[in-house]
Amino acid sequence: MSTLIKRSATGIFIVTIIVGATALSSLAFAVLFLIIMLASLYEFYSMLIRAKIHPQKIYGMILAAMLYIFSFLNAVGFVSLRFILLFFPLISVIFMAELFLRENRPFHNIAFTLLGFLYVALPFSLFHYMVFHSSEGITASSEADMDIVNFVFQPGFTVEYHFQVLLGFFFLNWLNDTGAYIVGVPFGKHKLFKRISPKKSWEGFIGGVFFSIITAILLSRFFTVLQLQDWIVIALIVVVFSTMGDLVESMLKRYLGIKDSGKILPGHGGMLDRFDGVIFSTPIVFAYLSMLS
Repeated sequence: MSTLIKRSATGIFIVTIIVGATALSSLAFAVLFLIIMLASLYEFYSMLIRAKIHPQKIYGMILAAMLYIFSFLNAVGFVSLRFILLFFPLISVIFMAELFLRENRPFHNIAFTLLGFLYVALPFSLFHYMVFHSSEGITASSEADMDIVNFVFQPGFTVEYHFQVLLGFFFLNWLNDTGAYIVGVPFGKHKLFKRISPKKSWEGFIGGVFFSIITAILLSRFFTVLQLQDWIVIALIVVVFSTMGDLVESMLKRYLGIKDSGKILPGHGGMLDRFDGVIFSTPIVFAYLSMLS
């Protein structure tokens, strides 16, 4: 099977799973991205072995899962944001553990354990604040469904689940990648960042811009929770920071001397290879959406 066919088949599968789970229910969305986040973080920590760096893989993943679950519970109104302070003593355990592990480069291990926590876990945890909203002061669409989970946790607290913004964000990422691939492969002559990624070109970047803007216009017609200008701003954020995220991961892989973060996705490599742009652009999109509210 050619690389293009494998890449296309895997891409269709990923799109189907993400769209299906996100549109199905808030719980399906939360569980799916918890799995994706942990798989991506596992790949990140596993990659470091090549450079003889030994992050605290298990504890780092436990801490990441706790942050993700805390963000979910906070977004649906079950726990207060002040409980985030509990993570400070938990993070200090990473430092104290190196006193007993007797590693040759303890601060490398500490730094990369924390880097995985911030680089991978934090962006996925921000998804909850993009989909859960208080019923007060929000323009609810006809497709928004009431999240049942919060009635179990805190009866009478009303939070609505709006998946349009998150799905729109993913569509912009996917179409940006598609546009960059379709235009960049046959027409790419001017290298975007040759030292880090010889295959990326300015032509591909422009193709990503074009596809993303068209997608933003279409999203504004179907996902009316945001205005056209907001979708266009998010599209431009995605184009710039998703591309930077891809380059940052390429820089990491060059530093570690590997080609792909994993092999779980045929034609794409690993989870981190597929979600590097999403991970890098999520905090910026989140910050922009926060300014709108």
